[in-house]
Amino acid sequence: MGMAELLRLERVSKRFGGIVAVDRVSLVVEEGESLGIIGPNGSGKTTLFNLINGVYTPDEGEIFFKGQDITRTPPYKRARMGIARSFQIPRPWGSLTAQENVAIGALFGARGGQLDVDEALERARDALRLVGLGGKEDAPAHSLTVVEKKLLEMARALAMEPSLLLLDEVMAGMSPRDVDRVVETIKRVKREKGIAVVALVEHLMRAVTAFAERVVVMHQGRLILEGPPEKVMKDPLLVEVYLGEPVEV
Repeated sequence: MGMAELLRLERVSKRFGGIVAVDRVSLVVEEGESLGIIGPNGSGKTTLFNLINGVYTPDEGEIFFKGQDITRTPPYKRARMGIARSFQIPRPWGSLTAQENVAIGALFGARGGQLDVDEALERARDALRLVGLGGKEDAPAHSLTVVEKKLLEMARALAMEPSLLLLDEVMAGMSPRDVDRVVETIKRVKREKGIAVVALVEHLMRAVTAFAERVVVMHQGRLILEGPPEKVMKDPLLVEVYLGEPVEV
């Protein structure tokens, strides 16, 4: 795990009408760290992601990235600073090829405005190889399987050359075999790129323990537990608020 701080949230809150979706959350992500954020549906995980990548502005608190205050920085500027995100429901441009879809990510990423199309396509090829879609460059995006579309979404985020990759429920609804494939992909990305990966996971405890060095648990907008996966998974509080029964790790 890297020692340098990459992202810091200080007592960040977000309300929608009378509902507090994120409640005074403080969190640090270090360079190169693998972090899993778990919690039941409605616990505030996706809102937290939207605060980190700039879709929402917090009602209270501050967000810092690489030492800079980004609390009110728009999403496209955060992307160029090195924050990339995949979405839970992939929406590729179906008529474009896999490589063209990923190249669009490269053009909007950390070197946005500095790449020409050929360089973007080359970077897209590398990102597709990294996520296990080498050989699918020319496939129309609409022809890919559900799992391949999720990997395509990850490749598009990686082509942005981020230092922080946010993965939103990337394994939701997958078979155990496909989950294993995605976990191996995340590990490969970490090995080759050395970037920080923060993944939202609703229920897949086995997947979290397979890739995360640290886990935080959200419940009703708050962070209630934090620590190494094997410790968090055995905590009675997790069992009580979340699962209703002990978890096998």
